[in-house]
Parts: sequence; structure tokens; C-alpha cells
Amino acid sequence: MASPLLQSNETSPLRSVSFDRLACLLRHWTWTEQARRVFDRELAQAGDDENPVADRPFGSYYHWCALLCALSEAAVDSALLSPEQLDAIHDDLEATLPQLRACRQLLIHIPASFEPSLEDLLHDTETLARLARLHKTFGDALHAEQMLREVDSLDH
Repeated sequence: MASPLLQSNETSPLRSVSFDRLACLLRHWTWTEQARRVFDRELAQAGDDENPVADRPFGSYYHWCALLCALSEAAVDSALLSPEQLDAIHDDLEATLPQLRACRQLLIHIPASFEPSLEDLLHDTETLARLARLHKTFGDALHAEQMLREVDSLDH
């Protein structure tokens, strides 16, 4: 018998996603997870350093946010999450998508000056908490679908 998590995911919009699309989503999720780990590590090291946080480039933050942006847009545009999952993160998506898009833009366009103030962003605990919730929601949904498909493949 499948676990309750897998059973509840059987009606997930991800069930209709092709194997190739799921593989692409999982690849981007892996990159997102790696970027977050690097950011977490850099942030922890910054606390141990004498240099102020503002002196650090934190490219991993922009990288993490750019990848979260891609997953957020895919979730909204392609209905990759259930209505319940989307409802749970609706406010987080609405509040952070403009910032996530700005971070993505910073990775593909070189601005004339350094912007925005990372120190302000990093001290904004509400934004960091929102990003963490988005990150967790996408990861949980993708991993649940991956597990469900692995269980399905064992049944055949």
C-alpha cells in the first residue's frame, strides 16, 4: 500500500507531466537546491567574518532566486501544483515574484551599478522565510511525484 503522501499526490497536476518534463523540472530543482546550499553556507561564513555582509557579492542568492523564479513561473503558468498547494503559497508568490524576476535579470544582464542592497534583502527575514516556503513547496511536490513514479514503475 502506498504512503498517504503518495496517495494524496495521485491527483497532482504533476501526474500529467511527461517523463521528459519531470526530468527537466527535477534538474532545475537540483540546481535550485545546490544554489540554496551555497547561499546558506556563504551566509553562515559571513557571520563569522569581520567584513560586513554588504561587502560580499552573494551571487548564490541571485542564482537561487533566479532558479526559484523559473520554478515559480512554471508552477503558475503550467499548473504544476495542486490548487491547495498554490493557495498555500499564493501570498508568497505574489510578494516575491517581482524580486525573483529582478534577481534573474541580474544574472543575465550586467547593471550599470550595484543593486539592490543585499544587506537590506538579507535582513528582511519575511522575504527569506517566503523564499524558504516556496523552495520547500516545490521540492516536496517534485520529490513526491518522483517517488510516486518510482513506486509505479516497480508495480509494472
